[in-house]
Amino acid sequence: MKVFKVSQIFILISLIALHESTAKYIEDDGTIVQLEEGKIRGHILKSEKGNDYYAFQEIPYAAPPVGENRFQLAKPPKPWTGVLNTTRNTKICHQNLSPYTNLEPTEDCLYINVYTPQKPGSNNLLPVLLYIHGGAFVFEAGTFEYFGPKFVIDSGIVVVTFNCRLGVFGFVGTNDGVIPLNIGLKDQISAMEWVQKNIHLFGGDPNHVTIAGESSGSLAVDYHLLGPWENGKQLFHAAIMQSLSVLNGLLVQDNETNTALSLGRALDPEFKSNDTKELLKVLQNAEASDIFKLQGFLTIGVSQETEGPFSYNGFEAFLSGNYKNVPVLSGFTSEEAAGIATLGTTDILKFFDDNPSQLIDPKINMSAEDRHIAGTLRKQLYTHNTSFVEDLGGFIRVIAVTDFLSMQ
Repeated sequence: MKVFKVSQIFILISLIALHESTAKYIEDDGTIVQLEEGKIRGHILKSEKGNDYYAFQEIPYAAPPVGENRFQLAKPPKPWTGVLNTTRNTKICHQNLSPYTNLEPTEDCLYINVYTPQKPGSNNLLPVLLYIHGGAFVFEAGTFEYFGPKFVIDSGIVVVTFNCRLGVFGFVGTNDGVIPLNIGLKDQISAMEWVQKNIHLFGGDPNHVTIAGESSGSLAVDYHLLGPWENGKQLFHAAIMQSLSVLNGLLVQDNETNTALSLGRALDPEFKSNDTKELLKVLQNAEASDIFKLQGFLTIGVSQETEGPFSYNGFEAFLSGNYKNVPVLSGFTSEEAAGIATLGTTDILKFFDDNPSQLIDPKINMSAEDRHIAGTLRKQLYTHNTSFVEDLGGFIRVIAVTDFLSMQ
């Protein structure tokens, strides 16, 4: 019996020692990072040139925007126990179609991804590229499948991508603030704040952050450039814009409260009030799928607010120089909007076929009739008198020219 007990003790000590050495190995290989909310485990991938880099995918940067958090500003993520697995992307924000069947459109989508070419915890902090995806504020995501880092990670930078709320969940609001306007853009600010707080843990320099984006992501970058820093807090230090700017007039909306009320009435025929607090209850109690089904009947875009970071008129800010004083690199993509072809949807094409005036900047001083005529002529010029549904290339050419003119 004594020998058996000694053997048991020996085995127990050996297992403890093995566990401690294994745990130390796992901690030391750079794939575990301690955040304030808890530990996360990433993994090591290969770059295009065959070099190792560290990937941490689907880190919560905010609490799930569901229930009482739906149609509200992002709240901090709650702590977790154990080690959170952050080795793959599975979730994207609600959208019509995605070419990636392994990704689940869901409300619980506020996640961020960090890719670093050096072992996290290094004192040699690297510049950070924070990329904002495009997609007309209604599709795409910051996931690995859409925007993986393997072509740029060898440049010696830390790459960050993320999801933000889209469509009806990110761009429906009321002017009284009960349902905040521009929630999707404010999710982007939350992601920037997360980077400032945490990126040093991954070897990134919070004082050397460049935000970048294409299409609506470029438009978002431009909106973030408008006006002074909120509360004097600098969230980025340079910007790259690929295509849209605030000067092209696309993806904007007005009559926000009426739009939100019409959504509530479509969801609940019993709701006939103009009380926005009652409206919020209707929207928070509805099924997400029912809300999303109505998105096609709404105008999705950025609203000009009366105060805060999105209260600045793009033209006026441009003319007055009311921009954040950081270096900006601007250009345009060669075939802007070509991604629509991969989605197999004609909704956007039909919208511009039916509303050619939307091809003309709303800030240009024209009557509604002249705007419609100008938009129709522009469409005819690039489609050779057919429709965008019949000529996707014509639509792409129109958007490309619009982008080019807006970036000049």
